[in-house]
Amino acid sequence: MTKKDKIFDPVEDNEATPYAQKVEEVKLPVALKPGNSWDGDEVEITSDPYDSPNPNWDEVLLSAGYSPDEYDIVEPVKISQWDAQTPDGIQTLWSYKFGVRERQEKIRLDYADLVQEVKKHRKLKKEDMPKGDDVFFACINDWQIGKGDGHGLAGTVKAIVEAIDLIEIQIRDLRKSGTEIGTLVVAGLGDIVENCEGHYPSQTFMIEANRRQQIRIARRLIRDAICRWSKMFGEVFVLAVPGNHGENRNAGGRAFTTPGDNDDVGVFEQVAEILASNPDAYGHVKFIIPEDEVYIVYEFAGTVMGFFHGHITKGGSGDPRKKLHDWWSSQIFATGPLAQAKILITAHYHHFSVTDYGARIHMQAPALDGGSTWWENLGGGKSRAGVLTFVIDQEGYPKHINVIGGG
Repeated sequence: MTKKDKIFDPVEDNEATPYAQKVEEVKLPVALKPGNSWDGDEVEITSDPYDSPNPNWDEVLLSAGYSPDEYDIVEPVKISQWDAQTPDGIQTLWSYKFGVRERQEKIRLDYADLVQEVKKHRKLKKEDMPKGDDVFFACINDWQIGKGDGHGLAGTVKAIVEAIDLIEIQIRDLRKSGTEIGTLVVAGLGDIVENCEGHYPSQTFMIEANRRQQIRIARRLIRDAICRWSKMFGEVFVLAVPGNHGENRNAGGRAFTTPGDNDDVGVFEQVAEILASNPDAYGHVKFIIPEDEVYIVYEFAGTVMGFFHGHITKGGSGDPRKKLHDWWSSQIFATGPLAQAKILITAHYHHFSVTDYGARIHMQAPALDGGSTWWENLGGGKSRAGVLTFVIDQEGYPKHINVIGGG
């Protein structure tokens, strides 16, 4: 391809070469009728006809109803050229067919860029932070960044960004209604990234980002969420447990290293190091990340709580609730750390539920990915996506339970 063929390259003397103008009142071939088409998966735009091959692409996007501040043109662009009768006589015209996608510059920044951004954040005035004994929880889990199912990578990123905004609004609304929230807990419950193969049939074919790209995107989104929410609290805890999609697996699809060799906890470690670059702004954010344990037990608001992805349960006749009940019962019988937990928070099963056993409560967090074509074909099920949020008070009972975003 020659330089002049690269329509996205600036022309050598752009000031002397005016942009193409739309041509009105011309009969067009049916295949070149301007408009948008959608096949259920992708959008294809056919532009208006232009009088030269040098259109202003921002104007082309605006004409199609897409803001150039929010969308990019997806290459390759199909170019059509033909001669047509116009009010000014026979004229050579050009039109273009192309796809669009949401702009994602903000999620492409590398590790060093995030550190430099964080260093610019201002020191918090802790004396201005709202006080209170209640603890607000936001669960980050089952994003499976890179999965192509459903709304794909772009849709998942959009859902996460919207959830970050909605949770901030929820925190403000709870405080306005009189809930005295003083502490934030961000619970990373696993399956943050999709990984690339070995978890289900056709996974390699379906992914839209490689493992490094998945981690880069997840790192940015987690950092943004913590930076936003942490500015509303004087005390913040961030914890992370490993999930199955974060495992380091061999060609046979089996994890072959330690449980801690897992992207789901590794990405939170990276965020912790990034925030540590500005202790004045983020010294109040404490990270709890296990080395090889698959669960965390910690006390919040006087209540001992357990956090676990949920992927290593057995039995239970296929019922996730029964599987987790049996697994937790075994932990209690063995008098391990989880024996003290009054509330268990899990993920993995992609649906929301709360089971009150009287002395103990199990809360199951939904997913915020784009769904699973393989799972829907296998079992026909599809649960509502979203982010589980709730509040724990000094009585140790969850309240203000909500599933935020996700449609």
